[in-house]
Amino acid sequence: MILLPLSMLLLLTQPWRSLGTEMNIYSQKILANACTLVVCSPPEDDLPGCDGQDGKEGPQGEKGDPGPPGMPGPAGREGPSGRQGSMGPPGTPGPKGETGPKGGLGAPGKQGSPGPAGLKGERGAPGEPGAPGRAGAAGPAGAIGPQGPSGARGPPGLKGDRGTPGERGEKGESGLTEVKAVRQQVAVLEGHLRRLQNAFSQYKKAVLFPSGLAVGEKIFKTAGVVKSYSDAQQVCSEAKGQLASPRSAAENEAVTQLVRAQNKHAYLSMNDNTTEGRFTYPTGESLVYSNWASGEPNNSDEGKPENCVEIFPEGKWNDIPCTRELLVICEF
Repeated sequence: MILLPLSMLLLLTQPWRSLGTEMNIYSQKILANACTLVVCSPPEDDLPGCDGQDGKEGPQGEKGDPGPPGMPGPAGREGPSGRQGSMGPPGTPGPKGETGPKGGLGAPGKQGSPGPAGLKGERGAPGEPGAPGRAGAAGPAGAIGPQGPSGARGPPGLKGDRGTPGERGEKGESGLTEVKAVRQQVAVLEGHLRRLQNAFSQYKKAVLFPSGLAVGEKIFKTAGVVKSYSDAQQVCSEAKGQLASPRSAAENEAVTQLVRAQNKHAYLSMNDNTTEGRFTYPTGESLVYSNWASGEPNNSDEGKPENCVEIFPEGKWNDIPCTRELLVICEF
C-alpha cells in the first residue's frame, strides 16, 4: 500500500515523462509484485482488492529491439520445375582439342585430264632386238630406170691366128642393136636390185625399232623417247623413216594406239612453217586427211607461234609450239 502512493507522487512530480514511459517502468519494476502485495494485504472496509483486471488498458508501449534470429525451420518440399528460360548468349570457344587418329584410305578419285609434257628424261639402254618379221609379198616390178653409165673398157685381148680367107659373103646386119637391148635389160635388173637392197635395209631398221603397228604398206613405231620437233625428225631420219604422217582414219588409229599405250602426246610430221595456217607434209604436199580437235588449229599459246602438230591419246590433233618435247613416232 505504501508503494502505490509513492508511485503516484513520482508521476505528479515529474510531468515531463510520458504516461507510456512511466507505465513501462512501472510494469517492469513494481507491477511485477503489485498483485501479490495487494492480495496479501488485508482488505479495508470490505473494499474489493486490486487484482490487475479492473483497471483500464494502458497505451501500447514502443516497439522493442528485434530479438536474435530463431533456429532455421525444416526444408520445405521441392516445388514443381519452372519453365525453360530463353537461350543465353554463346560462350567463348573452348581450347583446341588434340588431333584425332588418322583416317583410313579414301576411295580413288576420277582420272584427271592429261597434264603437260614433263621434262626430257635420260636416254634408256637399247632394248634387245625383236624377232625377225615374216617376209612380205613381192611387190610389182617398178618402171625401167635410166640407163647407167658405161663401164670402163677392158684391156685388149691377145691377137689370134690369122684365118684362111673365105669366100666373100653378103653384108650382115650390125650387132649394135642387140648390144643396146642387153644393156637396157641389165640396167633394169640393177634398178630392181638397188630397190630390193634399200627395202631390205629399211625393213631391217624398222624391225629393230621398238613397238610398232603396220597399216597397209606403212609401219608405225616408237622408241618411247620424247624430243623436240627437230630432234624427233632427226631420230626418224637416222632410222631411214620420217615422223608419223597419218593419211587416213586407219593410219590415224594406229598412231593413236601407240600414243595411248605410252600415255603421252606425240608429234606428227605436218607443220605450217612455210605458210601460216597452211599445214603440209614434209614433202610440201597439202593434207589429204586431218582430225583436228574442236577449235583447232588456233595458233594461240601466249604469243608463241604454233607451227607443229601433236596427237592426243583420243586421236585428235592440236597445233603447238615446235619447242615442246613430245613422244617420237616414226613411220617406215
